[in-house]
Amino acid sequence: KRSYMITKKLFLKSLIWQVIGISWISLLSYFWFGHFMRSIGFSFIVTIVGIFLYILYEKLWYRISDNEK
Repeated sequence: KRSYMITKKLFLKSLIWQVIGISWISLLSYFWFGHFMRSIGFSFIVTIVGIFLYILYEKLWYRISDNEK
């Protein structure tokens, strides 16, 4: 149960962080690509990958810090 709650909380935290970050990614990729739809597509791909990488990072960090105790 505890592991499920930790994963759920991490997912929500990463989702909020990615929503904030997607605006910057969209803006920068728009300047890079010069095309609105291309920048939106790119931004969503980066966001989805980022969410799962963040969850993986947090789980690994939790395991490492838990082993030090």
